[in-house]
Amino acid sequence: MSRITIPENLEGKALYKFLVENKSKLIATKKASIKYSDSIVCQPSFIKLSVIKTSANKSGIQLVEECEEGTLNVKVVGNAAWWCDSQMDVLTDTCYDKSIKERGTLIPHIADHIHLSTSHVGDVKAVYTQVIPLKDLGLDMKGSTTCACMETLIREDYNEFTYRFYKNGKINQHSIGLQYMSIGICINDKDYLPEYTLWEKYYDKVINKDLVDAKGYFWIVPEIKWLENSCVLMGANELTPTLEVQVNSTSQPDDSTGKNSPLHSNKRMVICPSCEKHFTAPDNGTINCPDCGQYVSPGSTTIEVDSFNVFSAIEQTKFFN
Repeated sequence: MSRITIPENLEGKALYKFLVENKSKLIATKKASIKYSDSIVCQPSFIKLSVIKTSANKSGIQLVEECEEGTLNVKVVGNAAWWCDSQMDVLTDTCYDKSIKERGTLIPHIADHIHLSTSHVGDVKAVYTQVIPLKDLGLDMKGSTTCACMETLIREDYNEFTYRFYKNGKINQHSIGLQYMSIGICINDKDYLPEYTLWEKYYDKVINKDLVDAKGYFWIVPEIKWLENSCVLMGANELTPTLEVQVNSTSQPDDSTGKNSPLHSNKRMVICPSCEKHFTAPDNGTINCPDCGQYVSPGSTTIEVDSFNVFSAIEQTKFFN
């Protein structure tokens, strides 16, 4: 069977007609390929860096209480359910369950979807789903969604560059490599059944309705085979930040990146909201940024960033298959 793609110039009735008439071929094409990330930019603002000892997470797996030298404990989001990504895919909140049950921590954490035996960036300690508020995923919206989460002991001796970038808060996007196991198409047109029935069933759960309203369709994905989780520069699903980074409380600052040096000793890590300088400070008392003089709250571990119109970017970007 030859591969088939959706013509870029189609819209409305002509697009729906093409989708329905070629549905079996389009689904076969998607199932025959491994999905990776696309070039969609996002800057989630939530990242917590700490030296606080960890406790058992919701999966019941205990992480190492204090990292060894040259290691980091990180918690990342690999994928977020109910978000329509750049490939018009909407993954359901249960699509990850079978892979997690069957493979769990055997799902590797790698860099940039490079499938080599030497691509591991750390040892995976826990894989599970968790309901996370949308505001913690970088969206200025109420509500929450189910996320595929991974906790990994990042190792400098595996990949020194990835270790350094996680340590300095430079990695805030992830992408899962997957194969479609179950997929359907939802179309907002009563002339096309059962596609319209699927639209009615799943539409209310989609987070970014503006995108699916503009296109008039989306792919619903009830089950996937989760192959790997990659740290990437840009992901197809933008709701994939690094949520936590736990560093060795005895490690020294990494001066290789200047103003973004990580925390050290047992002092608290704070981030200046004006110039974004990372620096350590006592747990209480008045704190002023050593670079710009801005007052900084002792609990300030987030950076305010400009919003990004991802829908506009999608409309202006041409994607090549």
